[in-house]
Amino acid sequence: METAAAVFAALNIIGLFVFAISGALTALRNDMDVFGVAMIAFVTGVGGGTVRDVLLGAFPVWWVKEPMAIGVCLAGALVATVGQPVIASRLKALIWADAVGLSVFAILGAQAALAAGASPVIAVFMAAVTATFGGVVRDVLCNEVPLVLRQEIYATAALIGAGLYVGLLHFGAPAGPSAVAAAFATFAIRGAAIVFRIESPKFGRERKNEL
Repeated sequence: METAAAVFAALNIIGLFVFAISGALTALRNDMDVFGVAMIAFVTGVGGGTVRDVLLGAFPVWWVKEPMAIGVCLAGALVATVGQPVIASRLKALIWADAVGLSVFAILGAQAALAAGASPVIAVFMAAVTATFGGVVRDVLCNEVPLVLRQEIYATAALIGAGLYVGLLHFGAPAGPSAVAAAFATFAIRGAAIVFRIESPKFGRERKNEL
């Protein structure tokens, strides 16, 4: 049990850090000032978990009880700001940082929902919420179309990874290794979509052109 707790704590820090980096890079791409970069990094890091906790009725929301989240997000913002001059492509770095955050937070979201007494189906749904809503808030505040609403394989990766995690637990697998395996599976799916440009079906294009 202690091992599982350590795994989840480590995944939480990793997810916060990389999502904060993705938020900061997006803010920097939009020429925001220091406050804007820090704010976007923070809301990207904690946004998904906040929405999840509100939907589950878990108050106060998780980061209020764990203020270290603020420090981790600010550290991510600092790393992105200092490192941006040597990053060849901020967009590419943003996409891959977001992929890591998506993979980690999908599993953490499922685990948080299960711990709150949610059913497996709701846990998988909450995984998608946790993994995507921070990025949604980031993109909306930066006046960009959210990744989850584009044609890319995004939320689907979170759903599959969370489903794998819940399934492993159902069959008695230990939580810690299951979380790591499911996070890697989620990242593999999202990474393959990025590298090979795998897209979800898009409907209505011809109809829109006709109008």
